[in-house]
Amino acid sequence: MRTILAALLLVLVSPDVYRSFAAAQQPGASWSADIAEIRRAANLIPGAKPVRINFVKFAASLRTKNFSVQGAPTIPSVQARTAFQVMYPDSYVMVDAGMDQTVHDFFGRGTKEPYDAAAAAEVAKAVAGARMILVTHEHGDHVAGVIRGPQAAQLAPKTILTRAMVDILTTKPQMPEIQLTAEQARRFIVVDYEKYLPVAPGIVLIKSAGHTPGSQMVFVALASGREYLLIGDATWHMDGVREVKGKAAPWVTEDVNAVLDQLRWLNQLSKTDANLVIVASHDEEQHADLVQKMLLTNRFELR
Repeated sequence: MRTILAALLLVLVSPDVYRSFAAAQQPGASWSADIAEIRRAANLIPGAKPVRINFVKFAASLRTKNFSVQGAPTIPSVQARTAFQVMYPDSYVMVDAGMDQTVHDFFGRGTKEPYDAAAAAEVAKAVAGARMILVTHEHGDHVAGVIRGPQAAQLAPKTILTRAMVDILTTKPQMPEIQLTAEQARRFIVVDYEKYLPVAPGIVLIKSAGHTPGSQMVFVALASGREYLLIGDATWHMDGVREVKGKAAPWVTEDVNAVLDQLRWLNQLSKTDANLVIVASHDEEQHADLVQKMLLTNRFELR
C-alpha cells in the first residue's frame, strides 16, 4: 500500500490529471450519486484493501435532539466528536483529525462541554502515524488536528484537502483558530474533483457539498466485502437519514436542498443494501450499536 499511496499522491497533485470541473456542485444545484460507480472507483487502485475501521470519541456537545433532526423532541442527545482509523495490513488512513481544547471550547458557546484530553492525545498520535489523512469537511472539530499544534507542518504533506475546503479555511473559516495562511495552504495536497476520487485501495471520496462547501463522504470497501460510508456531518443523528429530515440548528448555514438530496440517497441505500454501513460522525447512539455488533472498534491501533 505504501508504494501505491506514494504514487497516487504524485498523481493527485498533477494539474494535467485532476483539475477544476465546470460541472462541480454549485449551491442550490441538485445532488446525486451512484453507488455502482463508487464501487467501481474503489477497485481502481490495486493493492490490499483495508481490514477494519476503528474510531475514538474525544469530546462531546450536550444538546437536545431537535437541533440535530428537524421536528425531533427536545430530549438529551450527545453529539460525539470523533475521528476514524481505516486499518490496512501494513498501515492506516485517518478520516478526520481531532481538535485541541481551544477549538473545542468554541463549540460550547460559553458553556463547558466534555473534553477527554487523553483521548484527544490518542487521536493526535494516530494522526501523526497515519500514512494518509482525509477530512470530511472544513469545520474545526474535523480539521483542526492538521492545522494547529507543533506537528502541523509535518502533517500537511500527507493530508488531502479539497480546493473548496482550502478556499473556506483561508478566506472565511468557521473560527479564527483554524484559518490557513496562503503559505500554510501550500503544504497540503490540494485536489479538485467532480464527483468521486479514489485515493487508496478500497477508499473513495464523494463530493457532497451541502453541510459545508467542502463536505465529502468517504466510502470504504474492506477486504471482507463489508462496505462503509463515513458521511461526516450530512446528518448529526441517523434519524436524519431514517426520516429524511435536516438539522434545525440556528447557528448552522447549509445548502438545505443538497443536504436533503444526500439524506434521500442515504435513506434509499440503508433500505436496499444490508452490506453497507452508513456512519454519522456525531451519532453516539449509533456508534455504541455498531461497536456492539462488532462493525466498529472503539480504540485506535498505534504503530
